[in-house]
Amino acid sequence: MTSRDKLIVVSLVLLLALTSAGAVVAEQGRPSLVPATGGTYVEGVIGGYRRMIPYIASTPVDNDIGRLVFNGLMRTDRTGDIVPDLAIAHRVEQDGKVWTFELREDASWHDGRPVVADDVVYTTSLIQDRAYTGPLAEALRGVVVERTGRKSVRFTLPAPYGPFAASTTFPILPAHKLAGVPFTQLAGDPFGHRPVGTGPFKVTEATPREVTLAANRDFFRTKPARSRPYFDQLRLRAFPDSSAALTALARGEIDGVSSVASEDAERARGLRAVSVYSYPTNDFTALFLNVRPGRSALVERPVRQAIATAIDRGRVLAVAIEGRGIVADSFVPRSSWAHPAELRRYERSVAEAQAMLEAAGWKDANGDGIREKGAAALRIAIATSDEPPRVSAAEQIARDLRLIGIDARLEVKPFDQLIDTVARPRAFDALLVGITGAPEPDLYPFFHSSQARDPGFNFSGFSTLPLDRALEAARRAGDREERRLLYGPIFQTLANEVPVVFLYFADFLYAQHVSIKGLKVAQLVEPSQRFWDVEDWYVRTVARR
Repeated sequence: MTSRDKLIVVSLVLLLALTSAGAVVAEQGRPSLVPATGGTYVEGVIGGYRRMIPYIASTPVDNDIGRLVFNGLMRTDRTGDIVPDLAIAHRVEQDGKVWTFELREDASWHDGRPVVADDVVYTTSLIQDRAYTGPLAEALRGVVVERTGRKSVRFTLPAPYGPFAASTTFPILPAHKLAGVPFTQLAGDPFGHRPVGTGPFKVTEATPREVTLAANRDFFRTKPARSRPYFDQLRLRAFPDSSAALTALARGEIDGVSSVASEDAERARGLRAVSVYSYPTNDFTALFLNVRPGRSALVERPVRQAIATAIDRGRVLAVAIEGRGIVADSFVPRSSWAHPAELRRYERSVAEAQAMLEAAGWKDANGDGIREKGAAALRIAIATSDEPPRVSAAEQIARDLRLIGIDARLEVKPFDQLIDTVARPRAFDALLVGITGAPEPDLYPFFHSSQARDPGFNFSGFSTLPLDRALEAARRAGDREERRLLYGPIFQTLANEVPVVFLYFADFLYAQHVSIKGLKVAQLVEPSQRFWDVEDWYVRTVARR
């Protein structure tokens, strides 16, 4: 290299260094954009509201309002963990039988009154009212609740229950507004149309077409960084279905769509300036196999194992909800802390399933495509609801089972009729249903012998004394790691015995305009939980150096 070449190289290096330094200085001097308060978020929801009191809610929009307006003692965070909400701390005594919660000092109702223990006691009395038959009734059955101080409340359980914290996510109502109003009179109380809560937003106007909520300007969860949510207003605008809501989103009339149906998913993803978020859930669809004596050949374990081996779960997921979810192999998804590291899994194999049935003595002697053993033919009925995803899943399962010599026919009924005439009296061979998962998995209601009859959820009727003891021990364990270790053998027993074939976990699809910022995808327990961090959503920004 000549002296001239060296000079050129050195000059270029110096120039590059000066340019980079200048860029760094410029970047350091450039103000950054940070979220700012202001603006309105308009979401398209399916259907309208009827009642704004959580315990008499009857529509998805009612539940959405409940999530925006009220809070529980505890709540579910982004990962599905149970964390404090209105409670700032809690302690557990007597091996999980006594739970005491301390309330936050900075939590207040929308009218400025402080949240106190009396509010928790009143709300619990509503849930324990005999007239209330909702999902929380069982969780608080037999529980004694006491005010132990202005900001302290104690729950005494009939027996130790390790996951009880998950049972305290129920919305707290204001005693100073509703004290003396029994459950049976809630529906007629004016509170149902102008509720007072503690949540990030409060109702200011409600019509059949739209519910308007204003920011709570003294919201405890945003403190100390700020005193309120970023949006000034949030509106829930009613549409007949997700297709109509997506049309409004495409026109710029709204900013989001609450629940995108499977058939509209592809269209939503094709919209300009729209993001489609897929929220994982604990909601699973499963095929419960009735193992009660005298029902069918399903009492034989090899038959149940063959069914689990024959079903193409991936195909079921695809035809039912267009792949909007994940294949299931147990009561909880693989992302759950409770999912076992070791678990028997049934990979789809027609040949292996046929071999299982052959070994168990089920053969097609007359060549009609249906296996027999003695005088009994291998025939089962799959009962399910008339919802399109359930029917599609049942049809696919029936096709898979026919390939291995099982004659599977469908019994399709409206959902309410399915529950009342099939599920509750256990009048089925196989029951295809969807199950809403809880924040903390509890297998007891689904597999303990005491739950084999209605109102229990042990649809299959499978139980053993060792399994009962294991389920009881897992319920008592207060430590999550201890529960995880206790759950392991339970999951393995269910995988070996196959009283139920777990099919898939469904995702929740949510569409928003790209101008909306701050949303964080979380594990959902129910659709309204998409608002778990709504106080952090924003559309406006300001420059800050």
